[in-house]
Parts: sequence; structure tokens; C-alpha cells
Amino acid sequence: MPKSHVRSHGSERKTNGWGAVARRQAEVKEHREALENQVREFWLRSGESANVQFLQNEPYCFYAHNVKDKNGRWKVVPCQLNTQDSCTLCNSGVKQTWKAAFKILDLRGQWDKDKKKFIGGKPTEKIWLVGTTIAQQLKQFIDRKGKDLTEMVIEVTRSGEGKDSTYNLGIALDDDDRKIRPIEWESDTPDCSELCTPPNDDEIDENGYRGE
Repeated sequence: MPKSHVRSHGSERKTNGWGAVARRQAEVKEHREALENQVREFWLRSGESANVQFLQNEPYCFYAHNVKDKNGRWKVVPCQLNTQDSCTLCNSGVKQTWKAAFKILDLRGQWDKDKKKFIGGKPTEKIWLVGTTIAQQLKQFIDRKGKDLTEMVIEVTRSGEGKDSTYNLGIALDDDDRKIRPIEWESDTPDCSELCTPPNDDEIDENGYRGE
């Protein structure tokens, strides 16, 4: 057998077979974990406020599922129908929901896990996933102000828990009651379309996603 043919056959062993499947699954998992570590989801407790700077003027809109993972934590998982003809979660009877995604800067800075509070410093890039109500609030807000989202720093305040939560929006002011101006910022993280990529079937199984 010619040596060139032997080398070619050896190369095929590296890219095909069950080992290739396992490697690809590990790559996908590593990539998704890297994305999640780069850009956390923005959220507030009842009674909390935060000054945020939007990094985009319009939302990235998609369909999703509100599911629990194997540890019992609620997550928003993009629906596979956004990118393909079939969805495992839809076929399992999990209802769809509509979401609008925004990349923002959380101007509170860094979260200290030990002290359980924000300690200031460099702003943090996050993704804010909202439903129809808040998306419409944001649209009405910019229409009233006559400005794009990226031209303002907005104070967001949450009241209530769960489905009874409401969010109030206002122009962020400093200690001297002056409008806080947006800072110059060049994003170094993926955009919303990549952050909201649906999981594959293996990831759904691995994370144990399920409806209520």
C-alpha cells in the first residue's frame, strides 16, 4: 500500500468515528460556557436599581423557552425553530415565549461574590432579555425622549417579584442631579445573535432542560 494512502487513512481516523463526535460535543460545550462566562444575564432584585448604558439601538428578537435545568434553576433557552425546522423542547410540549435581547453595560461595576455586592470599577457587559412589556416600555421611552438608546444612560428600577414584577425607566443622574453621559466603549464580546444561539439536542439532554 502506498505510503501516501496510509497517511491519508490515518488522517481520516482523527476526523471521523466516535472520537470525533465526542470531541465536537466537547468543543460546542466549551464554546457555550465561554460565551456564558463572557456575558452574564442582567437582572435585578425587587427594590434594586442600576444605571445601564445600551450598546445597541434596537433589540435582537427571538423565540425561546422558559425551562428548568437539572439543578432546578430557571433559564431562558432559545428555541431551535429560530435556526432549524424542528425543536426538541417544542416537541416535548414546552411552550414558546418571545424575547428581545439587548447588550448593555452595567455601570455598577464588578460583583464581589464574598461581599455579595457590587464594588464599582470597570463596567460589565451583560445581556438583558426582556419580554413584550418591557420592550414596549423601552420603545415608548426613547420615543418620548427623542433619542436612541445608545445616546442615554438609563436608570432601571425593579419592583415586585416573579410575574408581578414591574420596571421603571428614567434618565440616570449623578449626585449633583446632572444627566450621566454614555462613556466611550468598544465591545469585545459576541453580539446578541451569537449569545442567543439555540442549544443542540445533546446540550438539552445534558442540561436536563424541562418545562414546569
